[in-house]
Amino acid sequence: MKAILIVLLFVCAVSIQAQTKHHKVAVVTPATCDESLWKHVYIGDRRRFDKPQDRLQVIDRCKTVRGKIVSAGGEGDGDFHLRLILDKGQPDLLNKKNRQKLPRGQGGALVVEPICVKKVTQKDTLKEGVCKTFSQSLPDLLQIRRNARRKIATHVTVTGAFVTDAEHRWNEIHPVTILKIIP
Repeated sequence: MKAILIVLLFVCAVSIQAQTKHHKVAVVTPATCDESLWKHVYIGDRRRFDKPQDRLQVIDRCKTVRGKIVSAGGEGDGDFHLRLILDKGQPDLLNKKNRQKLPRGQGGALVVEPICVKKVTQKDTLKEGVCKTFSQSLPDLLQIRRNARRKIATHVTVTGAFVTDAEHRWNEIHPVTILKIIP
């Protein structure tokens, strides 16, 4: 009887070891954001705002989210405006304005804005010169833009400052530090 018990324990131990080899353990590392990007975020209306963080009111200095980019378009301030439909299981990051239907709201999407990625045409941004000597390089952005033009949603992770835009009143990740396509 003792021998059978030992054999059963051995078989169970081998089975558990085999099962754990096939399950990868996710290692969660804290996100890091590039604070130096703030010097390239345009301030906006100088009568209302003294610094970019007045216009983009910080909720969380560094947040990582996952979802699908469903649209992409350039803006006059040199930023790229992406709409991200969040994956399920994340904390609710959308406010009323994010949930509001297009064109006044964001149609259920979180705004994601990489900065200084296209030519600046907006007069106040040109005057501020925040993109004059800087162009943000996010390797996956080109593919995301191509997919958006073809109406293909791209699954991504995004890390950056989680803010409420005081001009538009919706929540955003802006500026973006990391934008990666999930294969």
